[in-house]
Amino acid sequence: MKDDLKMMITRFPLMALSLTVFVSGFGTTSVSADEGHVHAAGHDHDAMQKAEKKIAEAMSSLSPEDQKQAAAQRFCPMMEYSRLGSMGTPIKLTIEGKPVFVCCKGCIDDANAGGAETVKTTEKLTDASAELAKLSPAERAAAEAQKYCAINTKGFLGSMGAPIKLEIDGKPVYLCCSGCTKRAIANPAATLAQVEELKHAGMKEGHDHGDHK
Repeated sequence: MKDDLKMMITRFPLMALSLTVFVSGFGTTSVSADEGHVHAAGHDHDAMQKAEKKIAEAMSSLSPEDQKQAAAQRFCPMMEYSRLGSMGTPIKLTIEGKPVFVCCKGCIDDANAGGAETVKTTEKLTDASAELAKLSPAERAAAEAQKYCAINTKGFLGSMGAPIKLEIDGKPVYLCCSGCTKRAIANPAATLAQVEELKHAGMKEGHDHGDHK
């Protein structure tokens, strides 16, 4: 049954799909890839609209070409959960001959010091953002809140194509690829704990920049 599940999730990662699988030691675990099921629970719609308006206003200070590049990058390479524009007008740098946008002045030195690694992260963020842009607004918000795969925690969601969505114990779990599915459902408690840790890290980083002022 697990092989069938893996095949179906691989073929239909974001179509309506509800299955029940049995995981040793945990009884029955519901796994779902129903695109319409998640509505970014916990997000205040009005607050999100205000945040988007603030970001749009900050981005409007850039030239049209820079706006396009910053929007494509979407997140700061030094604080990957931080939306460009959420800390004011994004700052454009040129690193290794490539344009890189950071969220605030506090990221400039680290970005320059990172050199090629900063550029690599920026490119991954841009690729991932392009993939996540294909999702519904609610799905995109949920995936961006988690940011990284629950199994491959170094992999940006969207960096390996459309993220795989499972539902474990009624909670959404996003994975970078179908290859992570087996491990995710083999230990659901650990998977859910990792998702919460990732989301918590995003809330902390996105709203508390510490020395980044």
